[in-house]
Amino acid sequence: MRSASLDIPLRETLHQFPFWHREEPVVAAFRIDPEYAGLREQFPDTWEHLVRAKLLLDSATALDVPTVTGSDEEHAERVAGLFKAAAATLNRFADEEKAESARTAVEHARQAAERIVIYADSQEWKPVTLLEPAPGEPWLYCGPIGTWAMRDVASPIGLLVTVPCPELQTEIDTVNGRIGQMQQEAARILGEQVKSVQDIHPTMHIMNLLLAGGESVSGHKNFAHFFPLEAAESSVLGPEFTVVFANVHRERMRRCSLPLLQDVQDGTAEERLDDVLRMSLRWFRCHDLGHFWRRASVPGAGEAPSEISYFERMALEEAYADVLGLLTAHAMGPRPELGTAFTAELVRYLSRRYHHFADSAAAVLTLGWLQEHPQDVEFPLTDDFIGASREVLTDLARALHSVLWDADPTEIARLRAALTKGAEYRDSLTRHFDHLPTDLTYTFG
Repeated sequence: MRSASLDIPLRETLHQFPFWHREEPVVAAFRIDPEYAGLREQFPDTWEHLVRAKLLLDSATALDVPTVTGSDEEHAERVAGLFKAAAATLNRFADEEKAESARTAVEHARQAAERIVIYADSQEWKPVTLLEPAPGEPWLYCGPIGTWAMRDVASPIGLLVTVPCPELQTEIDTVNGRIGQMQQEAARILGEQVKSVQDIHPTMHIMNLLLAGGESVSGHKNFAHFFPLEAAESSVLGPEFTVVFANVHRERMRRCSLPLLQDVQDGTAEERLDDVLRMSLRWFRCHDLGHFWRRASVPGAGEAPSEISYFERMALEEAYADVLGLLTAHAMGPRPELGTAFTAELVRYLSRRYHHFADSAAAVLTLGWLQEHPQDVEFPLTDDFIGASREVLTDLARALHSVLWDADPTEIARLRAALTKGAEYRDSLTRHFDHLPTDLTYTFG
């Protein structure tokens, strides 16, 4: 069966462990923080407690395999015991860690320990207020965390320990200093003065992942998390914030996205990893901001036609933020690496089940829209991709805005045709996905 409006195959929940984004994917192993060197540096006297908490949460997550035998009561007791042991370990970390720079990590560890014990007994999460990462300080989160895993997980608890990446944070800071210019460019793209539907934009923190545990290391991997959006029963003290794992993104770009693009382009794409990584982060920050920008004439936050389903709206909104973010990032200064970053990630997104992932459906739609205009731009793409396709992408951004925020159904047929075209092209790339990695699997220590 397919969705009535955009003809996307209807998503079905999968029951398998671990969940990946396609059948039998080729994945690249990534050893994060060998010998726990970074973790030892940040927490020289207490790092072993964090590793133990990770292993306990990993064990609890492993018990969520649907084929595990035993009664529900026995299963619940085993999981609850592991959770409480992890909570006790986090409390030991908080009691023994004295560094001033670790104060936020310690506070979050104490909060997490209390919440995990309550959850183990009641299956309910106590509300919590989170602190965003501070400059130069490690950051810890442990608790319920949103992942892409589409399987029956009774207790989706994850552990994340990160440290700032100041050399890449500067790229985000540069965008933040030019938000007014970005919004003016969005107005030129959309043909009308633009407003933001949120007074305070989320902040973005570029961090290196040192340790992950529980649900965060099973199945498909995220390279960023959005707080409080993806952390159940949480609020934030200050603005919402996004945590981006720079080392994960770099490795996935190096091992997956760029090699895939090179393969699709018959080896003609040149790897400029550091510059491409920076431009990818510039685009991602502009994408993040693009979610909030609307034509000023739209009442409130805008409204989609009633026939558009929830998943279709997610897919269209991701495409809108992708395209608007790309064009506004380009306005900061044309860089060929920006086009490389966008197209490399576009190809990698195509490797997923696009009816399971909104960002992959967005990639299929964007590619299909480009394929519908071969006289203007071709794919695989040249270094001047953004300049050559600017008018085509501007047309797409306006069509998406009309459907998403103006409740205008007249562009749905064009979007449906683009999805069909993009899905056909995606199917032609299967041979590339069958022999090159499309994602990472993690090891630690």
